[in-house]
Amino acid sequence: MSVLPVNNFSTGQPLRGNAHVHEESIQRVRKEIRRQQVVTFILFVIFLYQIISLPGAIMMKSTLSIAAVILGILLCGIAMMFNRWGQVGVVSILLICVVDLGCGLMLLDSPMGLDTSSFPVFDLLVVSELIAASLLPTASIFPVAISNILFIIAMITFMPPSPELTMMLHSNMSYDLIMQPISLQIVVAAITYMWVRSALRAAARADRAEEVAELQQVKANLQQREIEQKHLLDAGIHELLQALVQASNGRMARINLSQDHVLWKVGNSINLLLTRLHRTQQVEQENQQLRFQLLQLRERVYRAELMGRQQETPPPQKSKHNPSSSFPGF
Repeated sequence: MSVLPVNNFSTGQPLRGNAHVHEESIQRVRKEIRRQQVVTFILFVIFLYQIISLPGAIMMKSTLSIAAVILGILLCGIAMMFNRWGQVGVVSILLICVVDLGCGLMLLDSPMGLDTSSFPVFDLLVVSELIAASLLPTASIFPVAISNILFIIAMITFMPPSPELTMMLHSNMSYDLIMQPISLQIVVAAITYMWVRSALRAAARADRAEEVAELQQVKANLQQREIEQKHLLDAGIHELLQALVQASNGRMARINLSQDHVLWKVGNSINLLLTRLHRTQQVEQENQQLRFQLLQLRERVYRAELMGRQQETPPPQKSKHNPSSSFPGF
């Protein structure tokens, strides 16, 4: 899944490696979930088929058929345990064994040996190819197809044929009779391989489209949050500047920001600073008033002392002789 690039704080470069690893892990998880759903459905279908086949095997009174059905049910039970543990590969191999083992026991249970009526059983082996293509890696369908072809050749070679089959093998139809189940395995393997590859590519494109849509939604949400945070930041900065201007003009100011605001701590620090500044101004005003009062008190004391000195000093006395006698000739 594509994610937004995370910046490296030491170099300032986006961490592309982490994004790539995260994308691969998300795709791997989605693929495992999809495989888990498919294997659960296939396991349920095969288990249900075994349960339905059990009454028929009992009515046939064939020990080998009953044993084959019971063994298939046991293998399905073991596969369910591994499926609960998340071992999809082991479950897939067990399901392929159930299908191939069931086909082999059906052929061995034929009382007349290998007959032309038994050849349709070989066609059921394509189910194992479908299971391999659905649950295992895509290329695993070819080893399964090769093993099915070898199984068909071994059964035709070593299993005793019926008289009818013997006649068919010695006729001109022998090649078509043998090649029909073998060619079916090859054709189904090739077509299924191409179909599964196309389906996986389509699923990958769908996952990428979903990831792109999620990424666009996340990007839009981030842009909206950035716009909202920018508006909040601009409003907070404007309020801080207004408070500082009022404080510089000598007026009491306070910053009111909510706790979820990015500048809340800065506003609290400035409020504390403005409170202390206001108290300092009050103390300064009180000191100025005290100095003014001290000056007035000193002036009053000085005047009182000056008046006291003037009262203690006697006034100058006037002369008793006539001033006009001091001038000769008069």
